[in-house]
Amino acid sequence: MRALNRRLLASQYLSRKASGSRAVVKVAEACCGINSQDLLESYSSFWARIDRFRDSDLTSELRPKGGLVRTWTVRSTMHTIPAKDYYVHVLGGPGRRFQPWFDNAAKRRGIPDRDFRVRFLYQPLLDHIKGRTVTSNEVKEFMVERLTQRGLKGRMKLQRGWSSKPTYGPAWTGVSEMSHLGLLVNAGRKGSESLWMSSADYLAAGRSVPDPEECMVELVRKYIECYGPVSREDIAYWSFLLKKDVDMALEALKKDLTNEDLHSGGEYFSFGGASREAPEPPGVVILPEFDSLMMGYKDKSRFLSQDIVKKVFGGLAAVNRTILLDGFVAATWKRKRNSAGMMVDVSPLRTLKAGERRSIEGEFASYADYQGTSISVEFK
Repeated sequence: MRALNRRLLASQYLSRKASGSRAVVKVAEACCGINSQDLLESYSSFWARIDRFRDSDLTSELRPKGGLVRTWTVRSTMHTIPAKDYYVHVLGGPGRRFQPWFDNAAKRRGIPDRDFRVRFLYQPLLDHIKGRTVTSNEVKEFMVERLTQRGLKGRMKLQRGWSSKPTYGPAWTGVSEMSHLGLLVNAGRKGSESLWMSSADYLAAGRSVPDPEECMVELVRKYIECYGPVSREDIAYWSFLLKKDVDMALEALKKDLTNEDLHSGGEYFSFGGASREAPEPPGVVILPEFDSLMMGYKDKSRFLSQDIVKKVFGGLAAVNRTILLDGFVAATWKRKRNSAGMMVDVSPLRTLKAGERRSIEGEFASYADYQGTSISVEFK
């Protein structure tokens, strides 16, 4: 297990940090996307992997015609991915699993099928915003107007999320469906609102739309390259693809795959060629919520003991911030801003030696420099 741990941490730039002008793109590619459902939280994932990282390193690439794009992909959560792999992640991801949900939701609201939505709602929006960004509210108002023009109800009472109170709003915006169809990408924020842009305008010119099945096979290939050796269950967990789609992709990749014996009785797939000894990780690694390392496998044993999994992966799909010691999760942490800067509460998951506590405090001192604030650390 130690050898697998070292291979994994090295592949994710957690043993030896990335550097250079486009390090953020290298890291996003090495991790097969950085989870960025909470964009500000995800900056810390890049900080943990890049030497002398600054937020501007990320924003300089997370822009139209830049090297990165943020969109819904695996597990139907926001990820920051290499722009060159956009269609692989979006068309090859689990979006097809959600199409029945979009269809049923539209039907309940009196809105016709996907062909209608693309032809009379989505394409007109893309034409309307060509070459520019648009706020979420602008998308909503455009959709209300289009629905009304087609003789459909533009606004209605809606039940959203876990709230017991209905809200009154647009009958349909299509932002999520357009994103899963590869038509729309997140383009940052304007104040408190998200900005959106046509994917054709955001990406570098000359990008043709590839076949979705080829994208799915390529997505599984990239995941195995980054995280292998992996099991079928790991692939399905990370990607949220259906089992039959995972099997189809593995069959297409069969001639290139190597089966590795991990003494666990199951099949584990890689592309081989990882015989070089991986470097040792740093003594301490600080990771944010939902870091891509935590979300990479169904079986967490490469970096997390089975008996403490529930201390990291909590209820309501929570994934806590973690601290690695010698490559394995040894504590979780929470932060709270106060008038003096930031208070960090560290909850050890095993007994920590005095030297380990000092090392953790030292790493949070580096984190404080990055955050531009003072940090006080308390151990619970």
